[in-house]
Amino acid sequence: MSNEIVKYSNQFNAQALRKFTALDLDLLMAIAARVRDKETGEVTFTFEELRQLAHVKKNLTDKELAGRIVEVNDRLLACRFRFQDDSRTVQFTLFSGFETDWKTAKLLVEVNPRFSFLLNDLTSQFTRFELAEFTALKSSYSKECYRRLKQYRQTGVWKVSIDEFRRLLDVPESYQARDLNKRVLKPIQDELGPLLNLVAHKKFQKKGSGRGGRSLVGFEFEFDPEKVPGGVSAPRVELSPGVVADAARKSLRDAARADERAEAERRREENLKAVAEERARRGGSMLMHAPDAARAVDGLADGLEALLA
Repeated sequence: MSNEIVKYSNQFNAQALRKFTALDLDLLMAIAARVRDKETGEVTFTFEELRQLAHVKKNLTDKELAGRIVEVNDRLLACRFRFQDDSRTVQFTLFSGFETDWKTAKLLVEVNPRFSFLLNDLTSQFTRFELAEFTALKSSYSKECYRRLKQYRQTGVWKVSIDEFRRLLDVPESYQARDLNKRVLKPIQDELGPLLNLVAHKKFQKKGSGRGGRSLVGFEFEFDPEKVPGGVSAPRVELSPGVVADAARKSLRDAARADERAEAERRREENLKAVAEERARRGGSMLMHAPDAARAVDGLADGLEALLA
């Protein structure tokens, strides 16, 4: 599976996959890779392939693995696609059925023929990525963000409103800003930052008139674009002016904090050196006269206070 490519119509990225785990997403993308550009609507996986794909424990028996696969299949069977244009709405399930056989250690997947239009004969407006790179990600939020980023792989910028971001990644409505940062954005940044050189910019909007503060209205994800075949670069997509200004202010704040930390560390080192010299002057004694000790401690306290500020 390491060399397999997932490729599907960009329309599929507009589909929110509710309650999908990382394993569900891995299996779905593996099926998409197998069905692509094939006439048959049936795909067979061996249990060994699924073990590699799902990164499951090696000590699971085939029967135990089959039970886990059945749980995944239940969620995939409930996966429905909705397509709408000017005159009609089309809805269908992606899969017709699954057959899990632990005696032969195989999984047979029956794909709805209507699903094939999302996977076959694609010449433009498609998302493309390596299956192995996708399955290596651990967080379901990272996986769902990753495949949307790959839609914009040639421009290197994905702009999305906060409401659409929550819908596409199935973020619980109960998640406030703190939860969003810790449980959604952090795993995305931790995994996709090193992989794609990703930077997640928050987009804010002023609350009404006066000094009412700002509210989060969306994100602009910036990452390294892929090279276009033939060497012709895709048109550059610029970040919003407000996002650029916020990024510049953040950079200045970070630089100022770094300078403050460096100065605090320098003062701390000087204080420690002064204490050591005073001990040496007194013949290595750990004891000092009260006034001298007080001055040394005060110096250390000032240094630590500046360091922690």
